[in-house]
Amino acid sequence: MILDKKIQIFLTIAEAGSFSRTARKLSLSQSVISFHMDSLEKELGIRLFNREGRTISLTPEGTILYRDGLKLAQAARKLENNITQESINIAQRIFIGGDALSCAFTFPWTLAAYREKHPEVSFSYRHMDKDDLLDGLLDGSIDIALSGLPVKHRKLEIKECFEDEIILAAASGNENGTLTVDELATIPLIWISSDRGLDYTIEKGLSKAGLATKNLNILMEIENLSMAKTLLRADVGMAFAPKLTVQDELDHNLLREVYVQGVNLIRTNRLIYRKTKQTREAVTQFIEFVQQSLWAHG
Repeated sequence: MILDKKIQIFLTIAEAGSFSRTARKLSLSQSVISFHMDSLEKELGIRLFNREGRTISLTPEGTILYRDGLKLAQAARKLENNITQESINIAQRIFIGGDALSCAFTFPWTLAAYREKHPEVSFSYRHMDKDDLLDGLLDGSIDIALSGLPVKHRKLEIKECFEDEIILAAASGNENGTLTVDELATIPLIWISSDRGLDYTIEKGLSKAGLATKNLNILMEIENLSMAKTLLRADVGMAFAPKLTVQDELDHNLLREVYVQGVNLIRTNRLIYRKTKQTREAVTQFIEFVQQSLWAHG
């Protein structure tokens, strides 16, 4: 118990009525009981007991300490129970980080399927950049990470989990159905800057097609995906985006896909977790579930 040991012993003496009965009840020697009470009286600067032969009674100061000590003991038990319950909750909470926008459009279905079998488990998700993801994994603040960037680290297990198609999206009324690489260089682009894996895939793919990203006509850089979609619908420009993130807009004819000749952008997303034998059971079970799910193949 987090309550001071001397207070615990004092409360037991007050209820038992003698040092000897207290010693038997707490499985302590009577000399230990006496030592703690002498220390408590010296610490408080008061006398707690009236000693009359083998019987004891509480002094007025002892009565006050007993009354308030009971309240303190009750509060301590409540605090311990709260801490215990919170520890249980934390043990059943999985902390996830992701740096790819498409994670928000794929992972929820996996979480929903897992929660059907494990309703006691809760999740915390944060969108972070790659460096923060790795730091979080290594310091233990994150249990699992999803990254759209290549990752290597000797202390981390890295599994390829799903591929993500990157498309060039435009307003549904935009007349450009297909572009050459040279034409792409002249089109005003909205650059979604909150996904470094997206940057990496676009730069690598366009480079293979002979176009450097520095030669693109980038009209605006934007972090917010929702605002980027609104700008696309307003035909302010076009944008490269994970197809998963704009699928609803494509299905409802709010946006359209524009094909770029000779450019095929596919990103591989990775599931990452620590190499350790001390992983919490809830995390281990979830990792196994993800690896066995339909979209996980790594």
